[in-house]
Amino acid sequence: MIKTVKISNFREVKEIVAAASDCVSDIGVHDVRGGIADAKSLLGLMSLDFSEPVQLVSESIHDLTRVYRALAG
Repeated sequence: MIKTVKISNFREVKEIVAAASDCVSDIGVHDVRGGIADAKSLLGLMSLDFSEPVQLVSESIHDLTRVYRALAG
């Protein structure tokens, strides 16, 4: 499953990490340059390019939706 999101500030990056840390399955974050980071890793996420929307990727629709909703509010 894939969801595309626009990350505009560091608070949203921290929300991804917090929500992903509660998930059982792996969640990857892919940027437009081909970079991939574990959504549970703040350091990994900081290496990505957030100037364009990124993709949240997971095999679990439940966990992916949890992280996506954390960004929505």
